[in-house]
Amino acid sequence: MCPIDRDLLCQRPRPVGRQTIPLLLFFVSLTTLFLLSMLVVTTQPTLAQDRAEAHIVVQVDDHAHVLRTIEFTQPISGLRALQLTGLEIVTTSTSFGDAVCSIEGVGCLATDCFCNNTKFWNYTYWHDGAWQSYPVGASSSVISQTGAAEGWRWGEFGAAQTPLTQTLAADNALTWLAARQTITTGGYGGVGSTVETMLAIGANNLSAADWRQAADQPSLADFIAVNGSTYTRNSAGGAGKLAAAIAATDACLPLGALTPQGHFSPTLGTYSAQSGPNAWAILGAQAISEPIPMTAVESLPSQALPSGGWEWAPGWGADTNSTALALQTLIATGESISSSVVISGVAFLDLAQNSDGGFPYDPVSEEAQSDVNSTAYVIQALLATGEDPTAARWTISDTNPITYLLGMQLSEGAFEWQPGSGANLLATQQAIPALLGRTHPLAQAVPLACPGLYLPVVQR
Repeated sequence: MCPIDRDLLCQRPRPVGRQTIPLLLFFVSLTTLFLLSMLVVTTQPTLAQDRAEAHIVVQVDDHAHVLRTIEFTQPISGLRALQLTGLEIVTTSTSFGDAVCSIEGVGCLATDCFCNNTKFWNYTYWHDGAWQSYPVGASSSVISQTGAAEGWRWGEFGAAQTPLTQTLAADNALTWLAARQTITTGGYGGVGSTVETMLAIGANNLSAADWRQAADQPSLADFIAVNGSTYTRNSAGGAGKLAAAIAATDACLPLGALTPQGHFSPTLGTYSAQSGPNAWAILGAQAISEPIPMTAVESLPSQALPSGGWEWAPGWGADTNSTALALQTLIATGESISSSVVISGVAFLDLAQNSDGGFPYDPVSEEAQSDVNSTAYVIQALLATGEDPTAARWTISDTNPITYLLGMQLSEGAFEWQPGSGANLLATQQAIPALLGRTHPLAQAVPLACPGLYLPVVQR
C-alpha cells in the first residue's frame, strides 16, 4: 500500500550510511518509474455527472475507523478528497508533493512528518472487493468516479484494513438514523435513546452539535443540554453513560447534571452494587477524565460470577451484554488481556455463541436466540480484549459475529433486533460502534457546562 508521504512508489526514508551509493542508484530508478507512472494516474472513468460522491475511510489502528462521504463536481486528487472530509489533517510539503503527517491527531507533527520508524499513513483504494495499492501518492492520484472509495491506514507497510462492506454498513445505518431525529427537539424521544444515538455518531467522530435535521433546527447537543440532567441523577449508570456520550461527541455537560463522582459510595467503595451501572460509571468517569477511586476499579472483578460472566444486577444471572461491558471497562482501566478475570470473561462469551455466529442476551435460557444488540456488544468486547471477531475461534460454519451483523441489516440501512422483527432503533444504534471497530470509552475529553439555551416553540 502506498503512503501519501511518497510519490516515489512507496519508499520510506532510510538512514544515510555505508549504503548511500546503492540507495541513490535505487532512488534514481524509482524516480524514473515515478515519472512514468505520472502518465497513468487516472485509474477511474471520467466524471459523467454534475455531482459525484466518494467514500473516504480512515483507519487509525487494527480495527477502529471512521468514514466520510464527500461530494465533488470535477476530478480531484486523493489528497484533496481527504481534505474535503473536514477531518483534522496535518500535512507538510516535500520535493515529491504534499505528505500527510497525521489524521485526527494520529501520526506525527508537520515539523517531523516521519517521526515513527515503523508506522505511517498507508494510502489505498477499494477495487474488486479488496483494498489495492495506488501506483502513485495521494497528491497525484485522480478520483473521477462516483462511488469511489479511498482508504487511509495508520500502521506498518501492508497493514490490514477493514473491508469496505463493514464500514459502508455503518454509514448506511447512520443515514437511516439521521432521518429519525425529531425536528422540534433534536432528540430521539427520551434521553436514553438520544444518548444511544450520541454513542453511535461518536463512534464515527461526529459532533452532537452538528447532528440536526436542518441548520435552523435543534441538535442532539441542544436536546441533551435541556433534558440530560435528570437522566444523570437517576443512576450511576446513567451518569456514566451520558458522560461517555458527551466526551465522544464534543457535547457539554447539562447544567445540574451529576457526573459519576456524584454517585460514588464511600461505604460500598464503588459507584453501584450493580455491575452494569458500576461499569458505565467507571467508563464515563474515564471519558471525562474524572478521578476514579481504586476501590471502584477493584470492585468490578469481584462482581464476576463463577461462570466468568457478569450480571447487570445481583440475582439476574450472567448475560453477554453485562459481560461485554465489564470486559471493556477492565481493559480501559488497565487490566491485562492475559489476566484470569479477562480470560474467564472471554471464555464465557465463547460458550455463549450460537451456530449463526451471533450471540444471545441470556445464553442459558431455553430460547437463547441471537440478537443484534448482544452481538454488537460482544464484538466490542472481543476487540477490546485483543480478539479478532472474524478469526477461526469465532467462526462457525463460515459465519462469525461480523457476518451475522451484516446479515441483519435491512435494505434501508436499519438493523433488525432478531430475524423478522423489522427495523429497530436500538439495534441500529448499537450496531454502529461495533461495525466501526470502536470500544468504550470512545474518546476522552473534559466537557464544559452547557450555556443557557433558548429553544423556540414550534407552533402547528
